[in-house]
Amino acid sequence: MKPVLRIALTTLLLVSPAAAATYEPVDGNRIIVLDGDTVALPCKKPARGCSERVRLRDIDAPEVFHPDCREGLQQGLKAKARLVQLIRGKTVYVERDGHQDLYGRTLGALRIGSPSGLNAGMQLVREDLARPWKSGSAAREERRLWWCGPVSN
Repeated sequence: MKPVLRIALTTLLLVSPAAAATYEPVDGNRIIVLDGDTVALPCKKPARGCSERVRLRDIDAPEVFHPDCREGLQQGLKAKARLVQLIRGKTVYVERDGHQDLYGRTLGALRIGSPSGLNAGMQLVREDLARPWKSGSAAREERRLWWCGPVSN
């Protein structure tokens, strides 16, 4: 690598650090749980249709609105109910790292009680209510098989 390019690249890396995570305390009773891996946060100034959707990073829970199968729907409803149970009546710290998914949802984590508290998404994984997130069609099929079993003809 040319010295000038190396210096420019090093300077860029030093001046542009990765976005640090931010934590915002939210009353868990005000969070709307859409499914096991997506929530809607209330806006600071309430207005009709105002919310921020947060997709829990590093996990995937079965779909509730467009399930792949009946078993997946049942598991998705269990994941949703458990997430509600984890956050209701508690202060939840929303951890954001500045990224969004393909649908414009904020990627983040929900920490219970403190910024270093229990990660609600990882708790769903530990309880087999969600799967670790991996990208790609093979990983998606693996998760579908976990929730629905093999397709019968």
